[in-house]
Amino acid sequence: MRRAGAVETCIGVFILTLLLVIAGGIYIYSASSQKTAYRYSSIVSRVPSSVPSYLPGDLAAFGREETFGPQTLSDKIDGKADLYLATGFVKLTVKRFAKKADAKSWIELSIYQMRNQADAFSVYSLQRRKDSKALNIESAGGVSAYRTEDAIFFAAGPKYFEITSSARGLMDDMTILAKNLVKAQPRYDALKTESFFPQESLEPSSISLHIRDVFAFSGLDHVYTAVYTDRGCRVTAFISKRKNPKEAADIADSYGKFLLENGGTAAGEIADAPGSKIYKVFDTYEVVMHRGPFFAGAHEVDKLDSAKDVALRVYRKLGEAER
Repeated sequence: MRRAGAVETCIGVFILTLLLVIAGGIYIYSASSQKTAYRYSSIVSRVPSSVPSYLPGDLAAFGREETFGPQTLSDKIDGKADLYLATGFVKLTVKRFAKKADAKSWIELSIYQMRNQADAFSVYSLQRRKDSKALNIESAGGVSAYRTEDAIFFAAGPKYFEITSSARGLMDDMTILAKNLVKAQPRYDALKTESFFPQESLEPSSISLHIRDVFAFSGLDHVYTAVYTDRGCRVTAFISKRKNPKEAADIADSYGKFLLENGGTAAGEIADAPGSKIYKVFDTYEVVMHRGPFFAGAHEVDKLDSAKDVALRVYRKLGEAER
């Protein structure tokens, strides 16, 4: 009988080794698939020992926590990072939780650590969804919140929170989570500038805080806006508390010149608001005024009478703040 040559032996060893590798791969894949299936079906029943105190009892940690800084924020929220970075962003922490009974039903918690309370309120207000509804998650005040069909958004102190879900039907869990998170935060008073807006015909959920280059005017910062409805016309009123009356008057003068340089024309004043000025900018009206340390007015209003009426209400309300 002819003995196998060296070539045939090498080929045989190679084929045998290849078969063993293939068999091992199949075994590893099968074991991995079973492990993955088991993990998804049972992960929510294995609650870590360090369970956050704010976590509702029927939720468990799901996946690993992620952290993003100024250099990596765009990796998480590409397209929106600039707003946060320009508004005192410090850090974003993302955590996920799943229902113990169903790992496919999960909640994502995003916590934006901002520089201060005003910055947190600013990003909260400027990110407000159109289909939102006001949500009361704390009776003591100092917390602003709203909800959509499948998410909750709120600001508490120097933090802005977003709670989103993978499916509908998780609102009760998200609401409990939001309330627990608020309880876990230090107490902060409501931002006082919000109270300077008169209440008549005000849309409460419309109050927003703009931090930089407001109304495209370089250097104008920390301006609150609020929307009013006056005889069917929507009016955006604005208020900014400055360091002193002189700064408020200087900003009013500079902003008025800015409007004139960009196509605006002088259009009178409000008789009962000394120092106020009205500008017509193309097809809209702008009221610019100052009272004490406040720079205020109405922005891009379609009807002159509505602009004057709302601005005068704001002017009188600021008089109360001076007392």
